[in-house]
Amino acid sequence: MRITITALLLSFLSSGVMAQSAKEIMTKVDYVNRKSYDTQIAKIKLTTCPYRLIDGKQRCTSRPRVVIIENSKAIKNLEDTHARSLAVVSAPISDKGISMLTFEYEKRGLENDNWLYLTALGKVKRVISSGDDAGTVFGSEFSVENTENPEARRFWEYDYKLIGDEKMRGRDTWVIEMIPTKEKAERTRYTKIVAWIDKEKYFALAEEYYRGNQLHKRRTQEDIEKIDGVWMSRKVTMNNLTENRVSRMDKPFIAFNVDIDDELLTQRALTDFAFRERNLEKQRKHMQE
Repeated sequence: MRITITALLLSFLSSGVMAQSAKEIMTKVDYVNRKSYDTQIAKIKLTTCPYRLIDGKQRCTSRPRVVIIENSKAIKNLEDTHARSLAVVSAPISDKGISMLTFEYEKRGLENDNWLYLTALGKVKRVISSGDDAGTVFGSEFSVENTENPEARRFWEYDYKLIGDEKMRGRDTWVIEMIPTKEKAERTRYTKIVAWIDKEKYFALAEEYYRGNQLHKRRTQEDIEKIDGVWMSRKVTMNNLTENRVSRMDKPFIAFNVDIDDELLTQRALTDFAFRERNLEKQRKHMQE
């Protein structure tokens, strides 16, 4: 009997079932998403359209809106910010120059700051980062609210619960439920998030966002590669199940730990076009290598 119990215990431990708590798992996910690199530059193709299901497949009901974005991000402590990022539209020509600057904070009680420059108006405006009035990213289903961007989600704003293990796209995953803390609940549209975390990569393959008991959006991350030592998804889809509208973010180019001028990630870059272009041109050279 003692040998049998010991064998069962060893089998149980080796299976990894009780190896880590939900909080320990998500601590590692937080590191992969936000702390495993210093800088990131990327070229992004953002495609959005309303859709309907035909034979179980999504079909756009109107011509998709396509936006090309150049993105620069640095994770460093500058004036209490955890990270700063700048996204600049390069196409279509009608939207060229529209840009968004984001400051992410670690300090409790501080909401992330977002500034949007609109070329048609020639002015910068502040964008609400959470709540029912939160803005979208360049008209897509991706929101500036950090719950829809795991790279900007603050770990301590959620309570975590391991609710199961599942296979997803051939990968072993933990299923983690995230409930906003009381403080966060007052500032978010979502009552919970459910995430499928790859057990090897500590990377979310999918997330679901709920309003009340209603599943509102589903995020899927595919074509996951290790680039410059960092796990990254080259194709991210956000599906609005309430309004039947979908956005897909493709990243044909991405690089990590590239030199970025600190001044590029300030409000100066929103309105000083010559300065911004000089700095972006340096980054474009990396994309051509």
